[in-house]
Amino acid sequence: MERSTISRKIARIGFWGLIIYTALSTTVVWAIQLGFIPVPPRSVVVAGQSEKQAAAPALSETAFAEQFVREYLFWTQGKEESRAERLKPFWKPRMDVQGGIDFEKSKWNSYTRNVNVWEVKGRKDQSGIKDVTVFAETILTKADDPKEQKRVDRYLVVPIKKAGATYVVVDFPYFVAPPVATLPKEPEDQKEEKGTNVDEQVHGQVEQFMKSFWKVYTTGTPQEIAYFQKDNQPTPGLTGIMSFQEMKNLSVYQEGKEVRAECDVLLEDLASGAQVINHYRFYLVQDGERWYVVRMEQGEE
Repeated sequence: MERSTISRKIARIGFWGLIIYTALSTTVVWAIQLGFIPVPPRSVVVAGQSEKQAAAPALSETAFAEQFVREYLFWTQGKEESRAERLKPFWKPRMDVQGGIDFEKSKWNSYTRNVNVWEVKGRKDQSGIKDVTVFAETILTKADDPKEQKRVDRYLVVPIKKAGATYVVVDFPYFVAPPVATLPKEPEDQKEEKGTNVDEQVHGQVEQFMKSFWKVYTTGTPQEIAYFQKDNQPTPGLTGIMSFQEMKNLSVYQEGKEVRAECDVLLEDLASGAQVINHYRFYLVQDGERWYVVRMEQGEE
């Protein structure tokens, strides 16, 4: 009897404890949702984010450098004072207002058409100076004959430093050679095999097929182009966009059950009359006396 009474008391205590806990939890959740209990915002850290942000050039740096280069490469004979006034806000104190350029023997006037920052590098000497490489497309006009013009592309490095809410140019800009692409050498064991050369008969068959394909690809309907495809799927070509002019430098290789055909194709833009040459690769199969395109790719390997 005594044990039964104790068990009922424990059950009552557990029941009312659960009711109170549920009520308190619900109250706290609603208080947070309604803003009665402030919760500090959680900071989410993305791996590597801070390093990337530190390394990335600031938008203000690129904007300042581009604005400066537009003014620096803009001059007109006899209006050197106007150029000096435009450049004055960019220089640090006591800098030559013309930036080291002497126009006495200049025969050309200059203005910029396109300016883009190419690279921003901070110096390792802790000076706070950054060297900003800028590409500028300039148009030079003959001073004594405004009809004579020429385009000159330049790369120049502009040393800048933070100065309050903006920047200043701390030294004369200097011209540098354009960047040159250097591609890593492809390992010998990763070079793609071109297969074996086909005989003259197969080469001639592929050549005739390719010429027929290009004529239909630039004049036919998707259904007509599908006739040349192995999967027989309607394919939009270049009809109404380009006309076929010539196919050159055809090379044909046997690669397993497929034949690989590489060629340069000269096309003419119907809208402008301009001609463009592109490199193409075709993978072909023969079924009886007919040839079919399995897939085609554009561009060099």
